Amino acid sequence: MDLRRLLVIVRARLLIVAACVAIGAGVTFLISINLAKVYEAQATLIVGQSLSGVSPDYNQLLVSQRLSSTYASVATTRPNLDVVIGKLGLAETATDLAKQVHADAALDSTLLTITVQSSDPDQAAAIANALALQLIAVSPEIQGQQAGIQDSIAADLRSTRAQIDATQAEVNGLTALTEPTAEQGALLATLDARLVTLRATYASLVSSSSGSVTTQLTLIEPAVPPLAPISPRVLLNVLIGALLGLFLSAGLILVKARLDDTVKTPEDAERTMGLPAIGVITRMAGEPGRSEIYRLVALLYPRSPVTETYRTLRTNIEFASVDEPIRTLLITSSSPGEGKTITSANLAVVFAQAGRRVLLVDADLRRPGLHRLFDVPNTHGLTTVLRADDVDFLLYARATEQENLWILPTGPLPADPAELVGSRRMTTAVDRFKSAYDLVIVDSPPVQSVADSAILSSFLDATVIVIGAGKARRATVQLARESLDRAGARIVGVVLNLLSDPAGVAYGGNYPSYPEEETAHGGETAGGSGVRPSAGGSTH
Repeated sequence: MDLRRLLVIVRARLLIVAACVAIGAGVTFLISINLAKVYEAQATLIVGQSLSGVSPDYNQLLVSQRLSSTYASVATTRPNLDVVIGKLGLAETATDLAKQVHADAALDSTLLTITVQSSDPDQAAAIANALALQLIAVSPEIQGQQAGIQDSIAADLRSTRAQIDATQAEVNGLTALTEPTAEQGALLATLDARLVTLRATYASLVSSSSGSVTTQLTLIEPAVPPLAPISPRVLLNVLIGALLGLFLSAGLILVKARLDDTVKTPEDAERTMGLPAIGVITRMAGEPGRSEIYRLVALLYPRSPVTETYRTLRTNIEFASVDEPIRTLLITSSSPGEGKTITSANLAVVFAQAGRRVLLVDADLRRPGLHRLFDVPNTHGLTTVLRADDVDFLLYARATEQENLWILPTGPLPADPAELVGSRRMTTAVDRFKSAYDLVIVDSPPVQSVADSAILSSFLDATVIVIGAGKARRATVQLARESLDRAGARIVGVVLNLLSDPAGVAYGGNYPSYPEEETAHGGETAGGSGVRPSAGGSTH
C-alpha cells in the first residue's frame, strides 16, 4: 500500500478521524476536570558550609555531598514522619504520609530537597517545612560524637576570641603612650608575643571547626504554599487524548483498509480480473422517495458528465470488436447490489441515442427490475415468447420514449429459470431478436447467485461484468470470471460502478441524482414510479 493510497484512504474518512479526535479530547477533558487537584511544595536544605565557608575544602564538600544522600534517606523514616504528624495534627498515618513525601539529594551539589504533595497547598508547605526542621533537629544525633566535639571547639573559639580581644585592647593602650617606661615596653613586647600565640590558636580552632561542620544542616529555602496545582494538567491531558484519538482512528482505518479485499479502483479491477476496465461510473447520492426514473441519467440528462461515462463505455464496447460487431451483449455482475440493471438501462439509452436500434431484454427471471425502471407492464414478455416458437415477440417489446429503444420485460416468472434460459427456444429467440434489432442488450442475474448468466453468456456475442466499487470482493469477482470462462463467455471488459466521487461533489448540471444502493438483487428496485421519461430526454 503506497503513500498516495494511504492518504486517499485517510482523507476519505476525515470525518471519522475528526470524530475520534473530538471524542478523545472530550473524554480526557471531562475526566481531568473531575480529578482531585494535587499541590506540590518544596523545602531546600544545604549540608555543610559550602556557601558560608571562607575557604571551603574540596574534601569537605565531597563529604557533605555524600552525606546529603544519607539525610535524604533519613528524612522519610517513620520516626521523623510521626513527629511531623504529631506537630501538625495530621490525620494520616506515617505510611500514608510517606506516599506524599519525597526527599532528593542532588548529585552535583550539597543541596537536599524535600518535596510534599497534598490536596491542600497550605498543608503541603507546612509538611515540607516541618520535616526539614525535624531533620535539622535530629542531625546532631546522626553526627554522634561529633556534636560534643563541635560544642567544645565552639567554647574554645569563644574563649580564645575573648582573650585576643582583651590582649589587643591592652596592646592598643600601651601603643598609644607618648613616653612609655621600660616596664611598659617590656609588657608591650610580652603582649605582642601572646597575641601571636592566641591568634595561632584561634586559627587552629577555626580549622578544626570547619572540618566538623561538614555535617551541619541549614534550611536555605523554606516551602511556600503553591498557587497552582501540578495535577491534573487539563490542557496536556486534552492534547494527549486528542492524539490518542487521532492515532487510534488512523490505525483502525489503515488496518481496515489493509484487511479490506474489495475492489475499489479501476486498477484493482484490472489486476483482479485480468480484464480491461472499459467503464468507470461514479456513485451518485440518492434521495429517499425519489422516482426511479431519475436513475436513467442518460435519458433525462444527456449532457451531464455521468452520461459521458456511459458514452465512453459504449465507445469502448464498440472498439472491443471492430471486425465482428457485437450484436448481443450480456450485462451481469458477480453479486447482487453492484448496479448491473442501471448500467444495462443507461447503456441501452446511449446506444439508442447513437442511432442504433436497441432491444433491452430483462433476462433476470428471478427478480426483474427493468419494467419498474421504465414503468412498463410486466404481464407479458420474455417468458411469453419462450412458451412457443410461433409467438411474435414484437407484440411484447415495449417502445420507450427514447427513440430507437425497446424493452422486453421478463413476463410471468417461471419455476425453472435456468432451464428456460438454457433451452433451444432461448437461442432461437435471441436469433430472432438479432434479426429485428441492431443490438440486443440482456440484463441477467448475478453470476454467483445462479447459473443463468453463465448459460446466457455461452451463446451471446459478448459479456460485460459490472463491479461495485467497495462492494465486490476480489475472490468473488475472480470466481465470477472463472464461471463465465468455463461457460465459454467472451468477456470484453469490466465496468467499475458506484465509485466514490474524489471531489466529494455532485457531477454538475441541474439534475437530481439516483440512489446509491440498489435493493435486494443486482439493481432491482421496489415499486414502479408511475412516471415515464419524456421524448428527447426532457426532464420532469
